[in-house]
Amino acid sequence: MKPKTLSNPKWRRVVFKISGAALAGNCQNIDPKVAMQIAREVTTACRLGVEVAIVVGGRNFFCGDSWVSATGLDRPTAYQIGMMATVMNSILLQSALEKLGVQTRVQSAFPTPEVAEPYSRQRAIRHLEKGRVVIFGGIGAGTGNPLFTTDTAAALRASEINADAVLKGTNVNGIYDCHSANDNVVLDHLSFREVASRGISSMDMMAITYCEENGIPVVIFNLLEPGNISRALCGDQVGTLMDQAGRIS
Repeated sequence: MKPKTLSNPKWRRVVFKISGAALAGNCQNIDPKVAMQIAREVTTACRLGVEVAIVVGGRNFFCGDSWVSATGLDRPTAYQIGMMATVMNSILLQSALEKLGVQTRVQSAFPTPEVAEPYSRQRAIRHLEKGRVVIFGGIGAGTGNPLFTTDTAAALRASEINADAVLKGTNVNGIYDCHSANDNVVLDHLSFREVASRGISSMDMMAITYCEENGIPVVIFNLLEPGNISRALCGDQVGTLMDQAGRIS
């Protein structure tokens, strides 16, 4: 039996933010099993009518912050290298999705004409309306600015394409309750204000603030758990939901 919400998706259009670290799985760069699992579950959601745009990180190939700390490398230079890593991940995901018959377009504000379209909001929306998946490169490649995180890129693109939600797939189950005696308790619903007051670091605060200001719900969930991606894309309860209201007593 499929969850009821999978046959009646809550979201019409979503931005799916994929953590580069989660994409690595048990490998050093990108785990083919994880890439194909993502592709299969995105395909399931697309066939149910959900319009899916993706922003993917690049940490599995290159972590700019680590290089800046270890070598003193100029920060903009390090982040520009990270931008190229996000484009590599985008092309790999495009290949996995198209192998399953899902038409996919990669768009980037970082010029890579041989492998990606230049970013165009109107063209991206037309692609989504035609049932295609659109992948935005991420850091810099998604926003044109190398100093933005992929979280912020996802929030920005979500606003621009009128997405109903930002869904961040990571390698953790959601936001944990640090005030609980049991450290493994995952909070299922928080308001944006609660997130700020708790000092939660599961997502970049600039991205959270941007989503709050634009009324875009955010879900943080574990994409490595089978079934979680399609459930999250369709609006089923998975991981932690952040929105304006938060938990209702």
